[in-house]
Order: sequence, then structure tokens, then C-alpha cells
Amino acid sequence: MKKAILITISLLFIIGCASVWHVDKASAATIELKFAHGFSPKHTMQVKVFEPWAKKIAKLTKGKVKVTFFPGGALGKAPDLYGLAEKGIADMIYTLHDYTPGRFPMTSVFELPFMVPSATKVSGAMWKTYEKFPAFRKEYSKVKVLALFAHPPGLFHTTKKPIKSIADLKGIKMRTASPSVTKALKIFGATPVTIPITETYTALERGVVDGTVVPWEGVFIFKLADLLKYSTPTNFYTMTMMVVMNKKKWDSLPADVKKVIDENSGEVMSLACGKTYDAVEEPLKKKCLAKGMKVVKLPAADIKKLKALAEPIRKEWVKDMDAKGLPGQAVLDAAIKFLK
Repeated sequence: MKKAILITISLLFIIGCASVWHVDKASAATIELKFAHGFSPKHTMQVKVFEPWAKKIAKLTKGKVKVTFFPGGALGKAPDLYGLAEKGIADMIYTLHDYTPGRFPMTSVFELPFMVPSATKVSGAMWKTYEKFPAFRKEYSKVKVLALFAHPPGLFHTTKKPIKSIADLKGIKMRTASPSVTKALKIFGATPVTIPITETYTALERGVVDGTVVPWEGVFIFKLADLLKYSTPTNFYTMTMMVVMNKKKWDSLPADVKKVIDENSGEVMSLACGKTYDAVEEPLKKKCLAKGMKVVKLPAADIKKLKALAEPIRKEWVKDMDAKGLPGQAVLDAAIKFLK
């Protein structure tokens, strides 16, 4: 009888130890977050923002979280990235809003012409506007938003003909960047051509386009300085971007991990992205100029005229938002206020 009792106690002890070991092993299991984007692994954002962010998250969670990067469209093409995050094929993605046309009407307020004092200011304003308006947040209801940001002011760059006046824009084939930029280019007399930034080098090389709108960072990263000769600064536009996470993946994370990620994303991460973009703009501009590019200044009076020509696009945007039942004027006013 005693022997049977001892055997029972021993079995219970073993089962108990096994359960504790199983729980400890489960709690110690590493959480891998698959982070996908369509750019080079050497892209400014990955190297200077996302990789340091991933290391910080790993450190603060004591190794509980590991971020694995899938750059260059390894998990899917650029236009599919947001869908990958929604479906959970990727846990996190970095992409441009413009790759999913029509999905983010409120966010597009920051892509209106001449709304760009700097990447940092736009990024900060984007996050504040996101926090302020439920209609803005509703655009992201299927994901967890980690950052909203934009690149520095885009410029006119050309291969042969310098843009010295508004008249020089007439008839020039210019790679466009967004619907608002397309509308503005048409008003300016240019011929907008819709081509992804990743295909711009080939388009310039073959003469499909005479130039492109893009910040200096884009000129350098995509090696466009090999083909472009002239640059005309105008603080013309920006492209908005985001880092988002699959909603189910976010909901599955332990509370302590969520806390660490929340404290290091949102406005913090958005501003980090904007500041990084601003910081590399001047050094990369110098590298492009070292390859033979020249800066051509547009007269202040002409820039003023361009802004006046583009002004109706803002009114049209508000009208379009109103038609969708969205607070267009309120969001535009708030965005301008936050940008200042």
C-alpha cells in the first residue's frame, strides 16, 4: 500500500515538473515578427530606423521579441504589402499609401501640393491628425498602426532640359508620384507619367520620361543621379508612408511586449522616420551633385504662381471628402495647423 502511494506521489511530482517545464518553455519562446517591405535592405529607413528599433525592442523585452526583415519584396510585391499585413502573411510592413489607391482618403491630405515644410513636421502632423480624427483612424481599423511619416519635399529633376521657369514645364514628360501630384503637373502644363519609383531608372534611360519628382534621398538610393542632370527645388510635394502590424498578431502579444512596442512606436517612431529622412537629405544631395547634377533655381515669383495654380486642388480634395461623408475641411485645417 505504501509502495503504491509512493509511486502515485512520484508520478504526480513528475507530471507537475513537466507542466512547469512546459509553461516555462512556452513563456520563454521567442516571438518572431516578420517585417516586410519592397525596398533594398540598404534602404535608409531599414538601416537607420527599423534595424535599431528592432534591436531596442529585443533588448527591452529581454530577447522575447525577434524582428526578421524581408526586404526587396521577398514576401510580396509593393502594391500587395498592405494586404499581406491584413492577412497575416507578414506581421509588419513598411509601405507607401499610394500603393493602395483609394484606401486612405483622409491620409492623402498630406500629399496635396506645397504642404511640405520638412519630413519631420509632416510626420509629426500626420500622427497628431491620426489621433485627433476618428475618421482618420478608421482608415487603419484592420491593422495596428506603428508609424505614419513622409519623405522630405520632392523636387523637379530632369535629364536634358533644366526647369528655369514655369514655361519650361510645358510638355515635359514627368514621372508623377500621386494623384494630387498628377493633377498639379497637368495644371502646370507638364505631361505626368505614372511609373513606380523602382522603375524610374529604366524609364529615364529609355526616354519614356524626361524627368521625375522625387527628394534627393530617392535620387541617390535609386541611382538616378547617373542619368539626371538638373534639379529645381520647389518644396512641391511628399509621399506618405506607414508601418503597420497585423491586428491578430498584435492582439496575441503579451501585455509587457505590447507596452514596450507602444512606448517605442506611434509618434516616437513617426518622428524618428521623419528626422532620419531630413538628416540624410543634404549629405545625399551633395553626393548627387558630385556626380555632375546641377541645381537650377526657379524664380520666387514663379514658385508663387505654381502655388496659386495648385490651390484649387485643395478645394477639390475637400469637396471630394465631403462627398464621401468625411470631414475634409476640418482635417485640412488641422493638418495645416499641425504642420506649423
